[in-house]
Amino acid sequence: MRRLDAAATIAAGMPNFQAAARRLAQAGNLTCVVTAGAQGAFTVTAAGARQRTPSPIIRPVDTTGAGDTFVGAFAAMLSERASVQEALEVGCVAAALKCLKAAAQDGMPNRDAITAIA
Repeated sequence: MRRLDAAATIAAGMPNFQAAARRLAQAGNLTCVVTAGAQGAFTVTAAGARQRTPSPIIRPVDTTGAGDTFVGAFAAMLSERASVQEALEVGCVAAALKCLKAAAQDGMPNRDAITAIA
């Protein structure tokens, strides 16, 4: 755990979030998931393999709760045995939909709204 804590401290000071994600993935021997707002989301494994998905192009109203929305949708898809790529895509759609409405929790989309777009 100390190795991962040290890597997290170093990664926090890195200007390139993709390099920081790789550093964390290597230190913890895990897959690191990064959300990057309008740039989408990506994963990087300890071996350096990457997957990326773009975000839908929107005009955000309120980004509060977008990260939480992404994580919830991403985790739900993985729990249903979806691929990591599909989970990234659904997470990005869910987060984008959330950004179209004001307020954090009240703006979070339901599954029907997400699947209508994803």
